[in-house]
Amino acid sequence: MAAGRAIRPTIVALIGISLTVVLAASAGLFQYFHNKNENYERFSALTKEFTTLVKERFQLYQYGLRGTRGAIIAGGRINIPRNTFQEYFVSREQFQEFPGARGFGFIVKISNEQTERFVAAARADEFPSFSLRELSPNAGERFIIKYIYPLEGNEGATGLDIASESNRRTAAMNAARSGETQLTAPITLVQASGETNHGFLILMPIYWRADVPDDPEKRIAETVGWTYSPLVVSEVLKDLGPRRDEIAFSITDVADEIEFYQSPHFDPNMGARINTEVEVFGRHWRLRFHPLPPFAKRYAGIDPGILALTLVLLGGLGTVSAFNVTRNRVRALQARREEEELAYKIIDATPQALLVIDETGTIIRANAYCERVFGRTMSELLGHSVDDLVPPDLRGAHKELRESYDYKPRDMGSRQDLEAVRGDGTRFPITARLAPLSIGDRKLVVAGVTDISAEREAVKVMAASEQRWQEMANSLPQLVWTCDASGSCDFLSQQWNDYAGVPTEPLLGAGWLDLIHPDDRADLMAVWLKSVETKTPFSCEFRIRGRDGAYRLFFSRADAVMDGEGNVLRWIGSNTDIEGRHQAELQVRALLQDMEARVATRTDELNTALRDLRNVLDSVPSLISYWDPHQRNRFANKAHEDWFGVSPEWIQGRLVSELLSKDNYQESLPHIEAALRGEPQSFERVMTTVRGDVRTMQVQYLPDVTDGKVLGYYVVGFDVTAIRASELAQKQAREAAEAATRAKSAFLTSMSHELRTPMNSILGFTDLLISQHFGKMNDKQLEHAGLIRTSGQHLLILMDSVLELSKIEAGRITISIEPVNVVAIVKSVMATLEPLAEKFGVEMRSANLGNDDQFVKADMTRLTQVLINLGSNAIKYNRPGGWVEFACQPISSDLSRITVSDNGRGIPLDRQSGAFQPFNRLGAEQGKIEGTGIGLALVKNYVELMGGEIDFESIEGEGSRFWVDLASADAGEGASRVTKPDAVAEKTRRISGLMKVLYVEDNDINRALFENFMEMLDDVEYLEAEDGTSGLAMAREMSPAVIFLDIDLPDMSGYDVLAEIKSDPQLKHIPVIALTANAMSGDAERGLDAGFNGYLSKPFSLDEILTTVTEQRDALERRSRPREKA
Repeated sequence: MAAGRAIRPTIVALIGISLTVVLAASAGLFQYFHNKNENYERFSALTKEFTTLVKERFQLYQYGLRGTRGAIIAGGRINIPRNTFQEYFVSREQFQEFPGARGFGFIVKISNEQTERFVAAARADEFPSFSLRELSPNAGERFIIKYIYPLEGNEGATGLDIASESNRRTAAMNAARSGETQLTAPITLVQASGETNHGFLILMPIYWRADVPDDPEKRIAETVGWTYSPLVVSEVLKDLGPRRDEIAFSITDVADEIEFYQSPHFDPNMGARINTEVEVFGRHWRLRFHPLPPFAKRYAGIDPGILALTLVLLGGLGTVSAFNVTRNRVRALQARREEEELAYKIIDATPQALLVIDETGTIIRANAYCERVFGRTMSELLGHSVDDLVPPDLRGAHKELRESYDYKPRDMGSRQDLEAVRGDGTRFPITARLAPLSIGDRKLVVAGVTDISAEREAVKVMAASEQRWQEMANSLPQLVWTCDASGSCDFLSQQWNDYAGVPTEPLLGAGWLDLIHPDDRADLMAVWLKSVETKTPFSCEFRIRGRDGAYRLFFSRADAVMDGEGNVLRWIGSNTDIEGRHQAELQVRALLQDMEARVATRTDELNTALRDLRNVLDSVPSLISYWDPHQRNRFANKAHEDWFGVSPEWIQGRLVSELLSKDNYQESLPHIEAALRGEPQSFERVMTTVRGDVRTMQVQYLPDVTDGKVLGYYVVGFDVTAIRASELAQKQAREAAEAATRAKSAFLTSMSHELRTPMNSILGFTDLLISQHFGKMNDKQLEHAGLIRTSGQHLLILMDSVLELSKIEAGRITISIEPVNVVAIVKSVMATLEPLAEKFGVEMRSANLGNDDQFVKADMTRLTQVLINLGSNAIKYNRPGGWVEFACQPISSDLSRITVSDNGRGIPLDRQSGAFQPFNRLGAEQGKIEGTGIGLALVKNYVELMGGEIDFESIEGEGSRFWVDLASADAGEGASRVTKPDAVAEKTRRISGLMKVLYVEDNDINRALFENFMEMLDDVEYLEAEDGTSGLAMAREMSPAVIFLDIDLPDMSGYDVLAEIKSDPQLKHIPVIALTANAMSGDAERGLDAGFNGYLSKPFSLDEILTTVTEQRDALERRSRPREKA
């Protein structure tokens, strides 16, 4: 027995130790999972808090958009001036009210056709540098940023067409369609280009009417534009919440899977501990959260290992003597801890700052939300007096209230001056709810504290906005009023007091009805209540009693202000005094009645005359009517039935607005008002008759003026449909002719280039043969070569003539009119034609040339061409032994005549009418004399371009006489320039010294011809290249003295080659001569402007090339002389 009793304590001890070990391990594991679960729940609450903060931060900006929309609507919607828009924002502290917003702006929706007018208006609105900008080409509707404030920090936004980019356009259309605020997908703002896909536009639609249609497509049609704000997410979410150092998160736009934000220290590779999704103004976002080290440090809790070790030690010490006591105590402690933890979780999950305060005012418990509200850590709250959370100047009063608290539930929200102080010393308004709490014999107080800073700020903003609106209303001359959604009056402008002579306060609610005339109240209230019920605009006329007791007639109108869901927020209306107009209408009616009475006695006398006049006017197909100063008809003829489908009797006495459609009346109103001012009007109007015919009418408004007073006006309308159709047909025919001329010019330009290239080879090699530089030819060969050159030159002349005629027809010929000495020109022409006359055996004569100082107004070159053409025709179509005579004499004080006569074969009478037609040789095509038939056509055009006239007379078999009449000029106005015939250059030029000449040409034949030309020169090293690339390479390698360059090369343009040469320091000093088949008007000027040192057209002659090379050689020698002397 003794042995057994001795064993039991050991067994008990062993059991106690075992239980202690098990209990310690269990407690350690429990503490571990408890810490883990508690941290997860705390972190989950923190993520919800930050999710709410993100959503609330973005929702804040819609209040700024609403204010901006109100200012735009009050300022005239699309017509709001820039200075008015800017003044609205100057009056607000937007960066304090809406932190993170770059600014607020106004986007206008216009059609593409309105763009130019819109840009001009925007520039005139104090922004001359306004210009349209696109992110991509947009041929549809434009959504243009008209205003943005402030401009600083938003450079590049003004004038941007957001419809030119899909994300911006989609958000704008969704906002217009839904009537709600919308966010774009993540975008790159033009004013924050470094933040790629980190920006947004938040947009709120503005409509033309207050009663927004229910149909989404009609909403789009009624859309004026949008108020908007550009947001950069890093700026929006800056300083978000007091516990931002404990949590990191990212935000992703789910639709496009674009991660547009990562908070500081966010680690994407860590994996999201908690994900949540939220809808923000039409966008679906995913938020990923993970905790930061400060969070883990703050909520580390009891270490499970330390707890287990402690329990083992305690268990080992007390197992033998207090096993049962220890076990019960552990269980009791565990139960109590669970109850406390449950209570703590409930308190921490509450979205309100909760404080538990004992009788001494010490904070013994605070939930996690207190840290956010009071900006203090838990250690700065627990164990400290609640008086520390009250501003210093209020702590004494607060202590008295606390000590006198009767431990009954009390709501402190009614106190408007209740404030608290944060850890950084800032004060903020609060509401508080007190509730007693008893734990055992302890009396505690639970205080629920709510930060109402945002609500107070919103109230201030709304009060300021309301004050500005009331000030604006008080400045208007009308009686302005507002009512709430139920129709109860809540504001009357100062003009009510000024007019009625009573304070406005008693008139609020329904008190204003006392001022309404008793006879008008029932009708007024019926109309008003119907508008309130149907949410439709209100308008009515009624009488209001003034301060003198007299009633005056007013016109009242009001519109409902609605939210995005169509709920009425407020009614805004005004009353306009129309008593003067009403009295005037009454006087007019009385006057008309008096006039009717006075003329009644004469009506019978006039009826007969009027009936006769009506019969006459009714037979006229034109519209004839008479309207008095009040736009009321007094007469209309029967033709109105064909146009309007109503009888003259129906029209008589009616207003113009009753006869015409609303649109036609609005178009006619300015003309009517002008006619009533005594100004005759004449205009055209397209109208549809009662039969559906669309006709054009010429309308005239003729004022009826007697003794300087306009008594009315007559309307006369003529049907000019056939006339306008004829004019349109003529215009279309003219445009078709002009198009044909342009097509012909383009064709001739192309053919000129294609023909000049082979002609260059034909004439060039013919010149080489005739020069006999490479070998002698017999007389027969020389004769054949001469025929080839003559035929080629004739073909070239034909080409030039055709092109010249084409340029004249296209209006691209340039004429320089100046005083020229006509006698000197005639003598020069005769000297030029003398060899041709000797060839044909014709005598040249001059008679009546007049004074040598006889001047006419003409283009010297064109006049010379005219006389050479007339003279050469007179010689070629003459007979051997015949004569050609030139004469020049004035025929009046301001006109001179130049005559070219001959005694040749003459022109047959039946062909004289086509003398000046192109390609008409008047029968000469049957002869042996070459010609184009273009000469006389060019002559006629040249003369007419110089402002002169040309004509002729001819008798077949006896000869012809052509004369040109030109305006005379004063000899003092200028001196005539006479061009002497070009001297024939030597066939071969010799130049001394070595000179490298590079020819860049893709045509093998032209390069061969040019090489033969160069072989005729001594000491010239000829270089060639077939395209621009090899030409540049050879120029850099060989450094030629001069470069001849074709324009149309296979790999690059001659202009591009020239640009490369001029930009190369090694080559830019080398002269470059253009040698090209581009010989149309303006080609040479373009080439010289581009930097060519010379411009030669194909076909080029031997003399041209040799002369050009010699000139470049002389210039090279002149440039080298100073260096030799040095």
